[in-house]
This record gives sequence, C-alpha cells and structure tokens, in this order.
Amino acid sequence: FVLAEGLTNCPTLGPVFPAPRTLNTNSLQDVFQNLTETLNHAIATGNGTHGAVDNNTAYSVQFFSLIENMPAFEWYYTPAPIQNASFGTKKIDGDSIFRIGSLTKLFTVYALLLELGDIYWDEPVTKFLPELQKQSQESLSDAVDFVRWDDVTLGALASHLAGVTRDLETQTSISTEVPAAQLAEYGLPPLSRADLPLCVENATAPCNRSEFLAALATRQPTYAPNTTPIYSNSGFQILAYALEAIVGRPLSEILRERMFSPLFLSNTSTTAPVNDSRGVIPGDPGSSGWNYALGKANGYSGIYTTASDIVKVGKSILNSTLLDPNITRAWLKPVVHTSSLALSVGRPWEIARQALNPPYEHVVDIYTKTGDEETYSSLLALIPDYNAGWVSLASGPGQDTVIDEIIVDAVIPHLEAAAREQAHMVFGGRYTASNLNSSLTIGTNPNVLGLQLTEWISNGSDILEALAAVYGNPGGSITVVLQPTDLEMPVRSSAFANATGTMNGSSARSVRKVAFRAIYEVPSKFTDSGVIAEACTSWFSVDGLPYGDFADDEFLIAV
Repeated sequence: FVLAEGLTNCPTLGPVFPAPRTLNTNSLQDVFQNLTETLNHAIATGNGTHGAVDNNTAYSVQFFSLIENMPAFEWYYTPAPIQNASFGTKKIDGDSIFRIGSLTKLFTVYALLLELGDIYWDEPVTKFLPELQKQSQESLSDAVDFVRWDDVTLGALASHLAGVTRDLETQTSISTEVPAAQLAEYGLPPLSRADLPLCVENATAPCNRSEFLAALATRQPTYAPNTTPIYSNSGFQILAYALEAIVGRPLSEILRERMFSPLFLSNTSTTAPVNDSRGVIPGDPGSSGWNYALGKANGYSGIYTTASDIVKVGKSILNSTLLDPNITRAWLKPVVHTSSLALSVGRPWEIARQALNPPYEHVVDIYTKTGDEETYSSLLALIPDYNAGWVSLASGPGQDTVIDEIIVDAVIPHLEAAAREQAHMVFGGRYTASNLNSSLTIGTNPNVLGLQLTEWISNGSDILEALAAVYGNPGGSITVVLQPTDLEMPVRSSAFANATGTMNGSSARSVRKVAFRAIYEVPSKFTDSGVIAEACTSWFSVDGLPYGDFADDEFLIAV
C-alpha cells in the first residue's frame, strides 16, 4: 500500500488495537474523576463546553465496558423539582425509571432480529400488511400522493429509507404549535374537525391497527423509497405491525419474552409502571408526559426503563448474548449516509463518526440511538472498537445532548490510549525462534496507529528490507502495522500449539491464537492531491500478495 502524500499511517476501518481488557486502570479512573468534576461544574454554573446545562433537569449516566460487571463510571443528578416532587422518586440513581422516547426503536429492531434473524430485511411490507396493497396500486398512477408500498421493505422501514410520513400519532403540527389566533395572520384557513388527521388532533385515544393503516393513505410520501434517509416514527409503527403479523404475537409479548426476561430487565416495561415510586416525574404525571399513552403496539416511543437496564441491553448487543455474532456484526454497520460526513444511519442506529488523532485518518464509529418524549430524553451509545459504551437519561427542561458531548470529549481519546497501552503489554516484545536466526520485534509508537513491527529477521535475512523492495521502495523504508481482525481461537492440539509449548507456566491448552493483518506502507512518490488521491485506501491491499497458500500479511500471535 502506497501512502498518499502527507499521511503517516492509514489503518483499515475498525479498531487499530484490540479492545481494552479493562477500564479499571489508574489513568482511566483519573479520567472518570475529572469527568465527574466537569459535569458537576457544568451543573453548578449552568454551562458546559457544548452549551447550557439546566440544573432543573434530572440526569442518570453510566459508562460501561463489556468485560466488567460494574459500570466504569456513574453520575446522577437530582434537581430540586424531583426532590420536591409529589409523584415518583425523590433521588436519581441507576434504577430510576425514565421514559426513553425513540430509543424504543432500537428495542423494536432488536426484537425483530431475535425473532426472525436478518433474512427479512429485503421483504416488501405488503407481504405482511396486505392492507397497504390498495394504496400501493394507487401509487402506480400517482406517485406524488401515494407511497409505493410494494417497494418499501422491512429494512427500509428500519433504516428510515421508506419515504413514509414522519408522524401519524404525535401531537405536533402547525395547528398545535401556532396559537389559533395567529393562524389567520399567517394566511392559513381554519380547519374543520373533518380536516384534522384521524390519529392526531381529533383522536380521543391512540389509533388502533386498522385506523392507523387507513390513515397512512391521507399522507403523502416524503421521497420515493430508498432515496434518502428521512426520520419517521410512522415507519417503526408499520415495522411493529409487520413483526406482529409475521410471528402472530403482540410486540409487548415479544419484547417481554425475547428481551426483558432473558436479560433480567426488571425495571423495563412497555406501559407506565403500576407502582411509580421509582419513576422520574417532574411536575405531575400528566404535564410531564409520564402518562401519555401511545397505543398497545407502539414500536417507536413507548418504553419505560432505567440506565442500569439499558446497560444490560448494550452489553448484550456487544457480546452477542442473544444474537448470532454474525447478525450482530452485520447490524453494527451503516446502511446509508446522511448529508453530513460525521453521521450515517443504520437500523435504527444514528452513527456518529469521530475523527481521532488528526492528521491520521483514524475514524471511530459511535453507534447511538437517541430519544425524546415530552420532558424526557435518552441516549444509548455503543463503541464496538473499544467494547464499551454509555447511557444517558434526562428528564426536565434540559437535554442530555450537552452531557453526551462532554463524555465524548473527555473519554474517547483515553479509551484509545488504554487500548494502546494494554496492547503493548500483551503483544509487545521480541519474539525469537529457538533453533534459527529468526526474530520479530513488535511494539507501539505514538505516531503509528496500531502495533508496529520494527524488526523482522527470518533465517538471517532482513525481511523488512525485502518488503520495501517488493512494495516499490527498494533501499528505502517501510512501515509495517498490525491491525486486529477480531479473529481468535483457543489453541489445542496443533503444530501452532506445539511450537508455543508453555508460556509463563501455562500449558498450550490455555493459549489462544490471535490473528492480525499487516498494513505495509511506503512513502508516496507522487504529489497528486484530491478527494480520491488522498483517500485512505489501505483496505485495497489486505491479502494482496500471498506466498503459496499463505498471505504475506497474516500474523498469528499466541497469548
């Protein structure tokens, strides 16, 4: 791989070091202590590094690692309105129950994957909801006013690519946001009762299934299916109805059987808890939105839960506790980009792309799902590169967004540092053969993204010198960087196990084989620049020059 001019290190997408095995290190504990002080200061002053922080808002935050049972970081804030509340809890902790709004969408997709796997994503929704077939036929003659439902797949619904109306069941519209006296001033004619959407202003209760599907015919498509991501709550209600039709059980039952019970989510429910003693209720249950009902099969915004329970959900995803690991890997990928270089969309992930260590082209993808419902806001963030994540829940006039940005600034770079430090401890050193003049030296370099191979002698020959010539830089330098592949296995009876023998007193039975791929980088001899010439293209070169049946860039390390 030839580096574009100006680049020092260009890794493949994904972790540049194996994920940290622990976050319980002195350096990270200092980071989390500083984070606590930063958040407390933001509450006390009303200002954070990314905007105002409201001290009348309740917050519940946990940062977690896949490896460790207890949260690496916890921060809770109980504002005066909660301390003096007539309803619910008077002290915020990890078991305080919040509404999570659109974070519910993640639960819906998770439930679908648990029931069906990922083989249904390309199926048209009309296969399971034939009620939409007539509307789809209408679109053949009028694609502007009617959705072509035959082109809408379950996968498009889950990734906001269906082009369907944003809302059919929420109370937000021009007629609710603008005072009636001002509507005429804006040139808008008065609306009669018959003009009001069935499932919003004139509804005394949430629409049932047939009413909801019929009401879809009154709303125009936003775009043709699979054109561009357009956020849609209605799309997830349709997805929930399709799931119920396929499995023959209500969504609430699927969630309870597939997620709540096996993950021991004891404080999670699809309706308001009968006992609200742990509920976070600023004001009263009505004005806070605590009691706001969204219907029995709500797939987009109905769940009540806690930070501790959401951590269990996040860990189960990272660990593939309930899903096949291959389905998890496919799920934790973008489906479509947005107009921002920093944000992509998955099912239903909102994927924030964080650039680390500029000017190096190293991107860390943070898989998030956010939610808002009345006075409540929420976020679950997963960082697969580090097997870590966090949950933030809020209730009150403020939002959790500023808190989340403070966490990103304070923690993410230090997770990378921890991964680097722990990788050096585990894999760094000089490896020598007992019966040949062969050796390898592996270590870390603050200017290199990954484990660097600095010496490679095979039977007395300098392999780095030979590789420099093979890769187009004879007599010059070459940088060899090992990238983790997430492929490993225990070593039992094999030539590899026999070669390793005993390590630190352990038998070969306790050894695991960890696979890396090397990125070979030589300086560019060209001065071209531009979007294509400057792109990080190391993914082109992996497995590029085999020797017989073996790749020249595969490195196996026994640990």
